Amino acid sequence: MDNKIYVFGHQRPDTDSITSAITYAYLKNQIDKENEYIPFRLGNLNPESEFVLKYFNIKKPELLEHVYIQVKDAMMKNVITSNIEATIYEIGNKMIEKHIKSIPIVDDNNILKGLVTEREIARYFLNEIQNFSLEENPPKVKDVIKTMNGKLIVGDENKKLKGCPIIGAMTSEEVTRYVKKNDVLITGNRKDVQKIAIEKEVSCLIITGNFLPDEEIIELAKKKKVPIVVSPHPTYVTGRLLRLSTHAERIMEKNPLTTHPEEILKDFEEELMQDKKGIATVVNENGKIEGIITRHDLIKPKTKKVILVDHSEKSQTVEGIEEAEILEIVDHHRLGGLETGLPITAHIRPVGCTNTIIWDLYKKNNVIPPNEIAGLMISAILSDTMMLKSPTTTSEDKKVVEEISEFFNIDYYNYGIEMYKAKTNLEGYTEKEILTIDLKETRLSRGLIAVSQIEVIDPTNILNKKEKIIQEMEKIAKERNYVLFLFLLTDVLNEGSYIFSAGQYKLAEKVFKTNFEEKIVFLKRVVSRKKQIMPLILRNI
Repeated sequence: MDNKIYVFGHQRPDTDSITSAITYAYLKNQIDKENEYIPFRLGNLNPESEFVLKYFNIKKPELLEHVYIQVKDAMMKNVITSNIEATIYEIGNKMIEKHIKSIPIVDDNNILKGLVTEREIARYFLNEIQNFSLEENPPKVKDVIKTMNGKLIVGDENKKLKGCPIIGAMTSEEVTRYVKKNDVLITGNRKDVQKIAIEKEVSCLIITGNFLPDEEIIELAKKKKVPIVVSPHPTYVTGRLLRLSTHAERIMEKNPLTTHPEEILKDFEEELMQDKKGIATVVNENGKIEGIITRHDLIKPKTKKVILVDHSEKSQTVEGIEEAEILEIVDHHRLGGLETGLPITAHIRPVGCTNTIIWDLYKKNNVIPPNEIAGLMISAILSDTMMLKSPTTTSEDKKVVEEISEFFNIDYYNYGIEMYKAKTNLEGYTEKEILTIDLKETRLSRGLIAVSQIEVIDPTNILNKKEKIIQEMEKIAKERNYVLFLFLLTDVLNEGSYIFSAGQYKLAEKVFKTNFEEKIVFLKRVVSRKKQIMPLILRNI
């Protein structure tokens, strides 16, 4: 199915971002059978998300690196090709029959070997006045028979023809002087010329006009092992068809312009525009043909269609979003300034979790999800609302948790504790990995600000290496030009957060009205980045 629609969350995915892509793609596939909705992720999974997917036995979404228009989005598929053993006559007829101007030449394994266009065929005929020899790419007798619709009177059909084609329209004395061994002689019903040709041991004798040789000529040809082919055409046409019985390799361009289906189209446009033929063969890493792309295909290439979940900010989304067609946004955050070319469907509500909105859409469309999809939804809500304790929690979130718990018989509290324990298992994670598991950037007039957050049941392990955490924060802030970098280590059970500060820590003092000389403070009842931290930042910086 070519109607693929990409569904994905933000660049540093949390559990809501990952599961929203999966649960919304599942819903769309149930209500829209014309398209295929595929969930993707834009980054690595955090420990909690890994636990949730494993718990409900759901496959991890594939990583989506960009949505730029690629060669595969613009190329023509189902390419008509010809085998390298095909004759020029066969190739020309195929081009006329299929109304195409070029044909890639492949071997038996569909590996690209060359390209034949109308240009090569025209040049081939323009060179007709020059000396023509079959030595370079000799056809077999059977190729000649097939091209001329002729018949073999005597000889080996697999014999390769050599030498030059000679039209025996001259006197027998002149034929004797012109014809050499291994040439191909074309003549009509002239026994004297036929006999001279066989005695000269031509590689093939072609008799035109459907005239059959007599027994003496046949016996002599058998003795000399010279094939005789009878052509139904007149001599002139037969001569032209002999030239067309040679193989594609004789005229094909052996090193045509090629590209890979995954190549970004704008990176390849200039090379294609400058190519004399304006055509490129699209081959995969094994050299097999997957398509053809021409200059004409650059006019209006097919854009990728996408649905954004759990975000709407350009800084948080996938690379190349400006080249994609955004169909929908499903989110519970503020609008982030993305522009769309056409009106879109937007499900944006001030609730604690994107999956709260998605559950409502399931109900409105009368779709009952399977247990594992419902499990992903309740996991996301518990994660985003800190077990329904966060200030971001709404009555809708609580209602959805109750409905899912009752309908699917899930003990959400005990499951949530188990999930949060997995979230706090950061064994083996570097300080940088801990800080970037859930990091969001915001650009203000003063510059770029980043706020990272981890919610844990027991903050002891991370607090034990607070000096290393702060050092890594300072390093990241410098590398990424953050004027302020905050890290919230949120204690779920104690309902508060340890706030680490890097960059211009005086800005943190201005935001929280407290001393940050030690670069870390604990604030009771501060647990929400969206509802508590970001409003303070926007108000005070």
